[in-house]
Amino acid sequence: MAFKLVRLNKLPVRVKGALPGEDGKPAAFDFTLHCKRLSQAEIDVVMKDKRGEVKGFVHNVVEGWDGVLDANGEPVSFAADQLDEMIDNAGLPMLIMHAYLEQVSATAKN
Repeated sequence: MAFKLVRLNKLPVRVKGALPGEDGKPAAFDFTLHCKRLSQAEIDVVMKDKRGEVKGFVHNVVEGWDGVLDANGEPVSFAADQLDEMIDNAGLPMLIMHAYLEQVSATAKN
């Protein structure tokens, strides 16, 4: 199959994991972020950033989401302040960044 030389601009990123609940037991989550697709050159710049601006990376690429709910189980509309609240959970920004980098990358196919 031939390679199509086209610039893809968007990337859905599925994020799956768990956070400890108030009882200490893991509470699983699974949601999708709608992201800008970065080029390899743009990713290289991010990876060389010694300041560790993971939250900045997340803010730079995320443009929307599906599967994010409030305490009552109702969908939460995407907004920058809602994203801030989400990524204030310890470890979540790094999980999002790793999911993005994994899902944006080309893979070998046998």
